[in-house]
Parts: sequence; C-alpha cells; structure tokens
Amino acid sequence: MKKKEKRLITLKDPRLRIIRTELRNLLFTAFEVHHSRYFEEMKLIDQDTALSFAEKEKKTQKIYQESEKLMQSFGRSVVHCSLCGRRDLDFVYNPVLNAWYCEACYTFNQQCQHKLHPPGVYYP
Repeated sequence: MKKKEKRLITLKDPRLRIIRTELRNLLFTAFEVHHSRYFEEMKLIDQDTALSFAEKEKKTQKIYQESEKLMQSFGRSVVHCSLCGRRDLDFVYNPVLNAWYCEACYTFNQQCQHKLHPPGVYYP
C-alpha cells in the first residue's frame, strides 16, 4: 500500500514563478468564463416560454450538475490555494483531504487540527 505523504512544490527562479503565476491566472480566467456560461444557459432556459416546467427543470438540473462537477475539479486543482484562494505562492498538497494549500494555510490548518485530532490524521 502506498503511503500518503504531503508534497511541496516550490520554484526559486523568479522568472519561472512569474510564468507559473500567469498560467494559473489564465486557467482561473478560463474557469470563470466557462462557469459563467452555465448561469447564462440557465437564464435562457428560464426565459424560454416554449418549454414546460418539467423540461426546464430537467435541462437546468443537467447544467447545474455540470457546473458542480467543474467547481469540484477546480476546487481540487493546483491553480489556487483551497483556503485563501491565492495563486501566486508555492503550494503543499494534502493527500488526505485531496487539496492544495499555500504553505501558510497548510501550517495554520495543521496547528488547528492538532488541537482537535491526533497529529497526522488530516495533515500529515
């Protein structure tokens, strides 16, 4: 069985850090655009008088599920810190929670969890 360990991804070269941050910003912008399209589609469905209530509900539910799937994928991505949302820092992966955190948020959460649970349960 593979041991679950945290991973820290760091870059020391300032030019690479800038490139990484800009790529993360680009991915975040693409996410925002794509996510906002779901709400536009829901508005169009709501305004369509040719559809019955059941058809509107079915189409809206399908779009909502797609939106939730996108949100979950984005929430677990390395594009941003899962807690504070920053995109310009080095991140630590927490395999237990399947999430990426900046080092400050990871340390803060680790200290808080040690008060509630035995060390290493949620933050290895």
